[in-house]
Amino acid sequence: MRKIYIISIIFLFAICCLNVKAQDIHFSQFLNSPLNLNPAQTGFFQGSQRFVLNHRNQWSSVTVPYSTFSGSFDLQALKRRFKQDIIGFGIVLNNDIAGDGNFGTTQGNFSVSYIKALNKRNNHIISFGLQIGAAQQKIDFSKLYFNNQYDGDIFNPNLSNGEHFQKNSLFYPDINFGTHWFFQKDDQLIFNFGAALFHLNKPVVSFFENNDVKLNRRFAAYSGVLIGLDKNIELTPSILFMQQGKYNEMLYGAELNFILNNSLYFYSAFSFGSFVRNNDAIIAKASLSHRKFIFGISYDFNISELHPASRYLGGYEFSIIYVVRNTYQKKAKEVPCPIF
Repeated sequence: MRKIYIISIIFLFAICCLNVKAQDIHFSQFLNSPLNLNPAQTGFFQGSQRFVLNHRNQWSSVTVPYSTFSGSFDLQALKRRFKQDIIGFGIVLNNDIAGDGNFGTTQGNFSVSYIKALNKRNNHIISFGLQIGAAQQKIDFSKLYFNNQYDGDIFNPNLSNGEHFQKNSLFYPDINFGTHWFFQKDDQLIFNFGAALFHLNKPVVSFFENNDVKLNRRFAAYSGVLIGLDKNIELTPSILFMQQGKYNEMLYGAELNFILNNSLYFYSAFSFGSFVRNNDAIIAKASLSHRKFIFGISYDFNISELHPASRYLGGYEFSIIYVVRNTYQKKAKEVPCPIF
């Protein structure tokens, strides 16, 4: 039976042949940024509180680097007696600066989720999440280059660019929704699947007061499987698909996890793996889990048509997750961790 599951996952990866690029920020370590991945992952972890930090730096070998920071906090609240129903609350803050014009996006979203166990064993769980927030976008037009500033010989920044920009910043509300499904067949086989829809309200994002320029909705779907190969070795293939407007992104790969200590409160492990973002990058990833911390590091090696300029260099990414857990062992098992 397990061979069938493995073959199914390999087949799923084999059909992934779509273009990349998207309008929103994104992380190669997508499972290590849960509230950016899916509002339904708010409060969906084994513990009481969770802190997450992410940083991505890209294209420093080609142009002004694209730099992204993200931080989130979420917690479990309003638990029912046997931990089968949980309300999760969270907040996520993002800051992204891109390109010569320092085009910046600052986002803040509040999340709420309802996590429902579908049986008394708490090994079959579904959750629904909603995010409501706002974002600001800014650009520094003075750092951009325009045809009118070339005097026929060289670029002269003292010349007028001949453009009349109405504003250099905009502000818009944002609404996101998602669902997440978890099933643990046994200690050696765990499934995760989720889907989310971002920018439900399609906010206007025009610096020229053009109400026809709207931020496209973004659809995201992902899946991960934990397969126990041995008592202390696990294989965790995962996949992410995103679509926003006419742009698609598919990211897929797998990690090997080597467990050093498998107890709940002294868990320790390290893992390494590789991923592919179709037509864009090959990603090398490593992570270390020690008690309440998970540290992740990855690097994107560019394989797109830009590689003559990038010299196959892309960008690095860091993630830190800290989970607060009670210091005593519980008799009833709580919501398990999704696959990180």
